[in-house]
Amino acid sequence: MGLQAPEQAPVPDATGFTNPIDRFLDKARREKGLKPAPRAAGLTLLRRAYLDLVGCRLLHRRPRRFWRTPSPGAWERLIDTLLASPHYGERWGRHWLDVARYADSSGFEHDYDRPNAWRYRDYVIRAFNQDKPYDTFLKERESDRTL
Repeated sequence: MGLQAPEQAPVPDATGFTNPIDRFLDKARREKGLKPAPRAAGLTLLRRAYLDLVGCRLLHRRPRRFWRTPSPGAWERLIDTLLASPHYGERWGRHWLDVARYADSSGFEHDYDRPNAWRYRDYVIRAFNQDKPYDTFLKERESDRTL
């Protein structure tokens, strides 16, 4: 028996949602009798975007100006800017480095430095910043254990 193409579920109707994912979530929520949380205010969304994508709090006054006079596509441009930030790879690469048990030294009893460990750390950060596909990332790791 060969591979079969997955069946595509019809997108449910939902008032107030244009994104298909939101429509599926709304349908599931309604089936369970749950109500959506109120929409977050602009400044809250901005803070969440900065914290989630680059791991930094807002430390400047730009947000107030951003929400006072929003131009069409401003939110999308802001998200693209955060995703293009080198801090994005630092923030999200850290999760991979934790799973891989990355460290600059062996720590505790056998605390010796790993002088070239930074090469692997920088490779992981670059991979996230370049939006490298996961399968490519894994293949590169398997083919080159010297990173």
